[in-house]
Amino acid sequence: MDQKESVMTEATALKELIHNFLQEQLDKKLDDLKKEEYKKKLDYQLEVWLDAAAKRVAQITLVTHAIKYQNPDAKGSSLYAATEEPNGSLWVSTATIKHPANDCVGNAAAMDVYKFLQLSLSVHEETILSKIFRNDAALRAALPASDEKKDRWFQEFSEIKNPKILPTTHTLAKQLYFPVADGKYHLLAPLFPTALVHEVYLKVRSQFDDSTKEARKAKKENKYYPHGYRDYPNLAVQHFGGTKPLNISYLNSKRKGHAFLLPSLPPTWHSLAVRPPLGVESVFPKIFAGKVKRFTHELKTFLVKVKDRGSNAEIRQTRAELVGKIIDELLQYSSEVQSLPPGWSTKPECQLNQAQMFWLDPERTDDKWQQQRYATDWERQISHEFANWLNATLQTDHLRFGDDERSEWKKLLQKELAWLTPEIAI
Repeated sequence: MDQKESVMTEATALKELIHNFLQEQLDKKLDDLKKEEYKKKLDYQLEVWLDAAAKRVAQITLVTHAIKYQNPDAKGSSLYAATEEPNGSLWVSTATIKHPANDCVGNAAAMDVYKFLQLSLSVHEETILSKIFRNDAALRAALPASDEKKDRWFQEFSEIKNPKILPTTHTLAKQLYFPVADGKYHLLAPLFPTALVHEVYLKVRSQFDDSTKEARKAKKENKYYPHGYRDYPNLAVQHFGGTKPLNISYLNSKRKGHAFLLPSLPPTWHSLAVRPPLGVESVFPKIFAGKVKRFTHELKTFLVKVKDRGSNAEIRQTRAELVGKIIDELLQYSSEVQSLPPGWSTKPECQLNQAQMFWLDPERTDDKWQQQRYATDWERQISHEFANWLNATLQTDHLRFGDDERSEWKKLLQKELAWLTPEIAI
């Protein structure tokens, strides 16, 4: 196949890729807006859509470091600082990544344009944006317009890499006073390295891949497996953007608002001895309830205060944050109990139900018991018990909670358990 045929073959594939993308976008719009159907179809004709997209791209910017991770309302500038070649530094930074993932910030309503620019024929192929940067012949052949219009499109889409404002910080952004000679200082404005965070996220998520699970199983069974695997213990998960992660950045939305934090291993201190929950049928009514009495009181006070105001986004957000505090304490408590020597749940004094034993004594050395644990949907049962306990705790003569609230508490805990438990699909 000569070069011309190769270009036309690729152009045909790109044309189909773009057509499928626009059809998907159109289907979403028509699902939401049944009216003006013809007008929407007209807007999604390829040339019409590209004309509009080339103008809307001015609302978004390509970045590797973003400011809104520090505060969603920060108005300062983000930064694009990437290199094609690693710098060989011993320090881990964005510069050590050979091909950092490009992130995008700006108007969330224009992120469909960036999604279009990120299209590629396969995982390892160039994106449309990369092809635009080098004026790719196959992409030009795939687009239905005059050469003059294609030149304009390519120029306008390429502007995504240029900052929209001069480097500017903001009162809601972090700033550091860094001392230099003669009693002076530099005022530094650190930015969140979203490209580096995404690289770490992909590496850590690999421990949940099917191949990693198989390798881990082979090690446990003392069998051969063609490659090894990595574990990342003691992770923390940081959340950005609440229910609208796309408002922070494109990659934040791809990560569903999550970023992994590796342990920094501070000095070890001695705390009160952790005791196994023996002599109780559930940890919720007595043991855990006492640990979170302040938080449940705070939540109950808030709910009483707003009970006659209906439900709006602000109330729901505050309620979710207060429940989140209780869940954080629950995860901390479970982590402490799980650090006890395995097997404490085999003692005759242990009266916990099976789901709570599966949850709190996960390393128990009993193959049959471990098989049951793996096959049992214990995290759903734990979430259900937590939701029932929280409903009962919050109930007063003036507050009544039913299935809707129970379902909400349950989903919030299940989501956290899924992130912290490798064998649970997320």
